[in-house]
Amino acid sequence: MAEALAQPIGTLPLRNIVKPGERIAIVVNDITRLTRTDLFLPAVIAVLNQAGIPDRDIFIVFALGIHRKQTDAERIEIIGEELHRRIRNFDHDCWDDSALVTLGRTSFGNNVQINRQVWEADRIILTGEIIYHLIAGYSGGRKSLVPGVAGAKTTTFNHSMIFDPACRAGALDGNPAHEDLLEACRMAEPDFIVNVVLDPEGRLLRVVAGHFDLAHREGCLAVDAALSASVNEPYDLIVASAGGYPLDLDLRQAHKGLENACAALKHGGSILFYAECPNGAGHQRFTDFIQKYDDEFAMQKALEDRFEVGGHKAYWIVRLGRLYDVCLVSTLDSAFVNRCHFRHVPVAEHQRWADQLCAGAKRMGFMPHSGQTLPIVRSSR
Repeated sequence: MAEALAQPIGTLPLRNIVKPGERIAIVVNDITRLTRTDLFLPAVIAVLNQAGIPDRDIFIVFALGIHRKQTDAERIEIIGEELHRRIRNFDHDCWDDSALVTLGRTSFGNNVQINRQVWEADRIILTGEIIYHLIAGYSGGRKSLVPGVAGAKTTTFNHSMIFDPACRAGALDGNPAHEDLLEACRMAEPDFIVNVVLDPEGRLLRVVAGHFDLAHREGCLAVDAALSASVNEPYDLIVASAGGYPLDLDLRQAHKGLENACAALKHGGSILFYAECPNGAGHQRFTDFIQKYDDEFAMQKALEDRFEVGGHKAYWIVRLGRLYDVCLVSTLDSAFVNRCHFRHVPVAEHQRWADQLCAGAKRMGFMPHSGQTLPIVRSSR
């Protein structure tokens, strides 16, 4: 950590960027991301203090994007009790127009609005973790600003790019969703980022720091080296877990691991997917779309007419239910699971289902941490 902060990529060290008297905004991930902010944030604060920036001139913003508000206990879990007590911290609110400022419009037509307090700070530091992202290629970097502390309309516009096949996990160049976010980030020109790459158990693999694009790209290379898996040909059956809390906090989050696992599955193949989902679907519009529309085609038409965040997750989920035999082990209501075109597996019966599915499969794969692993299939389906 100390080395990454002292020898950053593409910028001066943080201690040489900030000056006494400046107000510093630090953006950190919310509870839905496995980031281990507690591992690196104290070191960042220490550098700022040593550079003459007192605690009173620092504030921490949780990058909720369009996620729900957090509890105090969750904020303490993320940054630790000491920093929660020492440094002013608060959740970003994407819906409060009075708390946003407009920076401009990207070449894609996205009207960029971000948190006013972040924009008015003298220095902006972005922090987060880098893993694969289904639309923007990779998380981290520019995503901490947009959608992390962006307005809801800005985020909705970017998410509406989901139907473009170039918007996919593991792709940056030529990915319009990534390029839209990068243009938006350049408007705010954050001063420094600190991003981590973690293994599935949450252990630190790599820290990258410095320029919001250059350092991020270096981190993406580390993700490819550590978290991609080469697959010679697709499997008939995959037994997978989203990866546990917080990756299976709700179906909206667990979907990422399901999408990754299905990338290594034959069309029509079966997947036994473990995701507790104690918070349900995770978004009201997600639930509404599942209840209102019978298939992905009706959802796509509705989203093309009027894009709604949450509805896009329902579209993805139902699409997977059509392409694959998805058997979901969770605490979700069985009727809701069936509306997703999945088969509901009661937790108490998961072993029986596993035995039956494995008995009929010729080629099986296992993904205990599918939320963080991207299979790369070398042969065609």
